[in-house]
Amino acid sequence: MKVFSSILLFILCFVASTQLIAKYWSPYLYFDDILFLIITGISVLDIIITNKYSRTYSYLVIAFIIFIFISFLFNFYSLNAFLSKSFFYAKPLLTFVFVSYLSNKYMLFEHKKKLYTLFILICLFSLLEFYIIQYVDRGYIHYFSYSQRYGYYRASSVTYHPISLGLLAFFGIVIGREVIEDKRKWPYLVFVVSLILTGTRFVMLLMAVYFIYRFIITKKIVLGHYKFPLKHIYTCLYPFIFFTLFGISTYVNIKDYHSIRSLSLRSGVELLLEPKTVVLGTGLGSFGTSESVLYESEVYDKIYFPEHYKTLLVSGNNSKAGTENFFFMALVEFGIFGLLLYYFIILRIPNKRYLSYFFTFYVLLVVSITFVYPLNTLPFMYLINIFFPFGRKNNKSISS
Repeated sequence: MKVFSSILLFILCFVASTQLIAKYWSPYLYFDDILFLIITGISVLDIIITNKYSRTYSYLVIAFIIFIFISFLFNFYSLNAFLSKSFFYAKPLLTFVFVSYLSNKYMLFEHKKKLYTLFILICLFSLLEFYIIQYVDRGYIHYFSYSQRYGYYRASSVTYHPISLGLLAFFGIVIGREVIEDKRKWPYLVFVVSLILTGTRFVMLLMAVYFIYRFIITKKIVLGHYKFPLKHIYTCLYPFIFFTLFGISTYVNIKDYHSIRSLSLRSGVELLLEPKTVVLGTGLGSFGTSESVLYESEVYDKIYFPEHYKTLLVSGNNSKAGTENFFFMALVEFGIFGLLLYYFIILRIPNKRYLSYFFTFYVLLVVSITFVYPLNTLPFMYLINIFFPFGRKNNKSISS
């Protein structure tokens, strides 16, 4: 079971990090979903057989299910929209629960090291890709995902998207230091350069925050015989760091005034002014994704949301990703109480065993990334749950 589960997780991570293959072979898009369903089934079976579950965590899950049922009754407008959006929210939720569970119990450390090597190779390829397309022959751009920023081609490598490569490079840095404990300098240089070439600004900011975090928690101020660990300062600064990132991510979301991301945030704020929305939300499937347009949600009658943007919601990648702001979209549909329950389940907040300095940084990553990018469409979900199950650094708890 250990080796089989570990291989499944390895393949899942590989598939999520090499989505460029789907450009030439479309069935590849479904591989991660198939693997994820198998992993979910194995995890459920393992939990039932071993009878290992947290009673407190189970109560939290039951509370969330009751909340969803109450919200459904008070906000009902379309069963199809509700069911469709339920699957949208279920995938990240179950990923954080079951992929973490299986990785925490069965992932072999040797497989983690091999994945880390794969990430280095992917980022090395991104350097070659950027150089050839930018300075040798732009014709090769048709083989990759095309995106420009400030006149430069943004590297995407085999991940197929600059944001995906940026997140992979960023987590490569974190994985190398926190899990693999790689003492070499050049892999980190490769990750940093690759991340910069993606032009993914918010992930660059997270990289800077990580370096600051590492510096603070490992340094001490020595005055005579007195030693003061700087990690205590990190504890005091954490709320400031958290809300600063939220402020910056809010700016990222609204600065392009004519984007669907900006419009949805500005119009969604109007909905949150209603007491009912704050408590119960507008209901699953009512705001921010294609279901809300296809089934004519009445929510849009209350806010300024032009037909042009509704058309955008049902076209291309937007039909899957929605408004590209998972956190805010969930806030509108769940309300504050439902959103807290949802993230408490994802982050396993009730379990005090997981509390650590790294766990606080893990929370910062999960929440801030989902505030800017759609949670359910990026490979970081698998990366962070395979290498940091439940926000823990159990790097060598399981060996081959």
